[in-house]
Amino acid sequence: MNEKIAQGQEMILANNSIETVISTIMEHALFTRPQKQVYYRPYQACKGVGFTRTLSSQLVNLAEIYPDAQVGDGVFADFHIVCEADETIYLNVSPNVKVWYNTECIYDGIDGGINSGEALPGKEDGRVHLPICVKKDAVNAARILCVKEADRDFSYEFLISVKRYPFMWANDYLFWARSVLPIAERAGEDGVALSGLMKKDTYEQDNIGTAELSYQWPPALSKEEAFDFKALCGEGDVCYVYTEAVCDHELAYTGTVERIWVNGEACCCDQNGAAQCCGEALENEAVCSCKCGASEGSISVKAGDKLLFRCKNTDAAWGLSLDTANLALPFLKSARGVGDKAIFAGPFYGTQCHAPEYDWDFSKVFMNGKGEQLYWSFCDGSELRIYLDSVFFGQWFYALMVGFYGIRDAAILLGDTKRQRLFNENMSMLAKYFDYVEYDIKKHVMSAFMPRLYEMDVLDNIGTMGMNLVDAYLDSNDRALLPIIERIRYQAEETIPRFEDGTYYRLDTMWADDLYMSCPFLVRMGRLTGDKTWFEKAAKQLAGFKKRLYMEDEHLFSHIFFPHTGLANRVPWGRGNGWVMWTLSEFLMHAEGHIDVSAEKQMFYDMAHALKGLQSESGLWRQVLNRDDEGSYIETSCTGMFLLAFTRGVKYGWLEKDFLDCMAKAWKGILTHSVDAEGNVYGVCMGSGCAMEAEYYFTIPTIINDDHGTGVILAAGAEYGALLRDLAE
Repeated sequence: MNEKIAQGQEMILANNSIETVISTIMEHALFTRPQKQVYYRPYQACKGVGFTRTLSSQLVNLAEIYPDAQVGDGVFADFHIVCEADETIYLNVSPNVKVWYNTECIYDGIDGGINSGEALPGKEDGRVHLPICVKKDAVNAARILCVKEADRDFSYEFLISVKRYPFMWANDYLFWARSVLPIAERAGEDGVALSGLMKKDTYEQDNIGTAELSYQWPPALSKEEAFDFKALCGEGDVCYVYTEAVCDHELAYTGTVERIWVNGEACCCDQNGAAQCCGEALENEAVCSCKCGASEGSISVKAGDKLLFRCKNTDAAWGLSLDTANLALPFLKSARGVGDKAIFAGPFYGTQCHAPEYDWDFSKVFMNGKGEQLYWSFCDGSELRIYLDSVFFGQWFYALMVGFYGIRDAAILLGDTKRQRLFNENMSMLAKYFDYVEYDIKKHVMSAFMPRLYEMDVLDNIGTMGMNLVDAYLDSNDRALLPIIERIRYQAEETIPRFEDGTYYRLDTMWADDLYMSCPFLVRMGRLTGDKTWFEKAAKQLAGFKKRLYMEDEHLFSHIFFPHTGLANRVPWGRGNGWVMWTLSEFLMHAEGHIDVSAEKQMFYDMAHALKGLQSESGLWRQVLNRDDEGSYIETSCTGMFLLAFTRGVKYGWLEKDFLDCMAKAWKGILTHSVDAEGNVYGVCMGSGCAMEAEYYFTIPTIINDDHGTGVILAAGAEYGALLRDLAE
């Protein structure tokens, strides 16, 4: 954090054109944060182990797992930490445990004497914060011992976090990590491995930190490759089993098979798709009398064939056994070797046709006839889960949406259709997996990716996604985006907290930031629907925010309004005002010509002139705009936002052309202080909290290549470059 450009590496020294600068930043950002695709793994849930909240800690409730434990009994939990980059992070734990990391004891809350934890002033949360170095290609082995005491719960929590956010699981825009099982045949699978109950003389052995343990959880993998649906589901009418052939062969099976599909075609159908058996039509889902309905049989398959079995519940049995020697799930990452060749979905109810028969998209979640959501599982009850090890592509977070906004703007300036497609592909990915992630969060609290979907009644988690989704739809006409746009519309209209006058807020606080998290989406809904009431709604938000946050004497916005006191903090945070200016430019671009925008145009004009007078000699604006103390450092993201807004102001005639000198100074300052020759972006304030005192904002560190800044510089540079090109013609 707080990195600076090495002397001699400033982008300005390269004397590049704006187009080259933008291209360099974009390509560097995409190279260091590459596009990722989802993949699939088995996952076996453990009763008593799970996340307490999304993006928070995991609880290991040993009392639930070992109800017969006696005082003095101890249990070890082992896990490995997988990550995508080398980094020093925190392993945060409850204080009643002993912790080893890569065989070294780093904390002892049982016997005392060892504590490598760091104190975090003002952030007491009952946890010990242990700094550890994780490496992308290393084991990163953690071991935690908890001992049952007479006077406290037999449980503890642990959390893997970046140091800046010690209360949030590291699965977000800065860094992702997972705790996985340390068992070879379950490599890469989420979870912790638990020993059985141990007595004091065992868990106090000198070599216990390096000893190989026997695990009671997870259980040994079953060698039986069979689906017993009466045991797996209990009740229901139908289950489906999916698998794929790896070579041409005769596939043998036994079970209550009602019908088989090969590559979407039913084995026994006439040329029009009607069910038949040996040339005879079947009535009302009647069972075939040949191999498709037999309790055992075989079917000729070819390499790559996709196979679906529908298995019916009978009084006597309900199941399926397959000879899996030549079967596999090619999309699955699994080291199990057994029980991972086929998956099932169920139970379904009734005799009507069900979704799995016709939909081979594994992003889909099914409804089973009783209003219950279902996804695929394995024969031992383990679940199939979808993962995305990314902190950029395919992740649901507002700062990442700013990054993609900038990529789209830069791609348009450069005529780069490939990067424009990347923007649309990212938004399509969010839409495609939206339902699955919601299902995953409901079931497991913490999703394997896109965890921010857990809180859809917060503007941060809908507004920027909504604006980008609308832009992607207008670019691509991809109708698959419309249901998610409608969902965001519903959230914005029905679930976001509001004051009596309809202005959005956050219950305890109101942030200038939320103008950008709301109004750009609202005006795009106006573009999408052609209904001017959306522009009117945006205008009402601008008026409500101005009423509470605008400092008339300075023509700047306070960052925060506190509803319980009725006071604003009167701290004109740089990026907070950047969000406002960017929002005003978005509003004026889209709403002008549809409704009266004279009040908003005047506010934009007044703020622009106030900001012009606060530009530092460096060309950048400061972290707290009206403070030139040493602590109020020059900051990149607000500078980019002001440059973007001023560019639009000059382009559309909302500002005088003498702003061009201010803009040129800002761009020069960015190339000197914010961007190096490789395209790294420096000096971007990390995500902020809030306070009444300006000095709080001085303490927020900057970070290299933070998405709050990279996307902004791309967008600002692209629009500034386009304006200069137009003026030169």
